[in-house]
Amino acid sequence: MSNPRPSLCLPWALALLTACAAAFSAAEPPPGADDWKYDIVYRKKSPPLQGLVLEETAKRVLLKCVTRKPGAPTLVFLESLPRNEVERVELLDPKERDLLTRRLETLKKERELLTTRLKALDPAARPEAAADDRLDLRPVPWVLDGKSKALAYQSAHFQLVSNASQEVIQLAAIQLEQVYGAYARTLPPRTTAAKTTTLLLTRSQADYQALLRGQGHNLLNPAFYDAGKNQIVCACDLQRLSDELERTRKIHEKQRTELKQREADLAKVYGGKIPAAVLAPIEEARKNIRAAEQRNETAFQQAQRRLFQRLYHEAFHAYLATYVYPAAEGEVPRWLNEGLAQIFETALVEAGELRLGHADRERLDAVRLALRKGTLLSLTELLQSGPKQFQVAHTADLQLADRYYLASWALAFYLTFERKLLGTRALDEYIQAHRRGDDPLEAFASLVGQPLALFEKAYLQYLKNLRADGSVAR
Repeated sequence: MSNPRPSLCLPWALALLTACAAAFSAAEPPPGADDWKYDIVYRKKSPPLQGLVLEETAKRVLLKCVTRKPGAPTLVFLESLPRNEVERVELLDPKERDLLTRRLETLKKERELLTTRLKALDPAARPEAAADDRLDLRPVPWVLDGKSKALAYQSAHFQLVSNASQEVIQLAAIQLEQVYGAYARTLPPRTTAAKTTTLLLTRSQADYQALLRGQGHNLLNPAFYDAGKNQIVCACDLQRLSDELERTRKIHEKQRTELKQREADLAKVYGGKIPAAVLAPIEEARKNIRAAEQRNETAFQQAQRRLFQRLYHEAFHAYLATYVYPAAEGEVPRWLNEGLAQIFETALVEAGELRLGHADRERLDAVRLALRKGTLLSLTELLQSGPKQFQVAHTADLQLADRYYLASWALAFYLTFERKLLGTRALDEYIQAHRRGDDPLEAFASLVGQPLALFEKAYLQYLKNLRADGSVAR
């Protein structure tokens, strides 16, 4: 007979389990987790639902469910629950319910406005926006030649000038207004004497390159911020893609009409009962058209996301240099500036708030790969780097620049969400040390309060265990 398995209910095992449970319950939520408060509806046979209770009667509970997963847009939907399936309902206090109501209303208006502006890019379904949805755009000469037409939008934080279509400019202005407001709430301004940033948005890559050449630049970056001029230059391809979508749509409409006619002709020949083998090529052609339309729509959505990320990235540089650490007082370490900008470019702007803390999946995967291969830039190399390592001027520089950008994102993420140093006096003192020209390694050791070797060990371990939602596997 085999020996019985030892019982786990030993004093030391029980103590260990108790300690683990306490540590788990006391653990902080991941940085990208939801921080809103909700009404909770507990169901008898299913997991509870959270959101805003709209109606509670003897027959049902009507709930506006809210789901906010790290790195994903907020999902809102209605759920009507029969009262006999509900165990109990826990409502927030009136003040918190009012805050949740206002947040959801703001979120709804933001999405409606964004949807209207995106539809305006579609020539086949171009709605007229309500008067209060349209931003005030004024005609100005385009900066490239001083003769062609452009439009300008003036904000409290920036001036947007573009030769793109009015619909693209409206869309960009709305996104910039939201993200600047969110930046101000996340990193409150430290100066009231900041000058508005000029943002030049070109309607095409060709115009962007021409503008760069005119300003004496030779860059492959699709956007950049010039701190000396307090100016952002960004390329935009949305209008070109929109025009291509319209041309493709017309071709597909013609093809569908021809396929419909072919099917009608065949129906006459076969007395309304077309053999499956004969009909198959027509169905295959329709399937190919639907697939092509889906690919085109996906490409447009990706271009839209890339544009927003470029705007958020460069706008963060501008905000940091004008409102938080004025450029006139000296530079912020380039690795830190670029690392933070990469974090903020993937932020979600919802209900006037900035959702941060999730780890961008592509960058996280690239960091993990670099850790396995041993190619992640060392802490010493990164801290001693300067502006030159972050300027992508030629194809040969791309790989080098990517290594510096990736390492700067990883270190900035660790300092922001694990060490919680963003906005602290210690970070201010580190930046002042950089501006004075102090030794970068010694200044950083003072920032983190430990020798670099000890810090780097903990930092690399953190990266190995970092999850996409911002939590860390312990």
